[in-house]
Amino acid sequence: MKRKSLPKSAPAVSTNLTDERCPSGVEGLDDILAGGLPRAGFYLVQGDPGSGKTTLALQFLLEGLRRGEKVFNITLSETKQDLLKVGAITRLVPR
Repeated sequence: MKRKSLPKSAPAVSTNLTDERCPSGVEGLDDILAGGLPRAGFYLVQGDPGSGKTTLALQFLLEGLRRGEKVFNITLSETKQDLLKVGAITRLVPR
């Protein structure tokens, strides 16, 4: 997974949400999804332990922040410490 650096200032967020996509921050995935996930949807990421669900979620959240968007994550099993640990291991969150 290629890590992108965050720019100093985030671009303005468009208010026209019709037919726009939310980039995941994962280049290859965004290519497959024609630019990202459709906006205004709820998405469930499901898979076996270790399959990258948390890493994908953190990457998606960070991409939203980079773009100046409000973000949130709902998890049913991971604590804040678990998320920080995964973020540090994957270098998505500074140690």
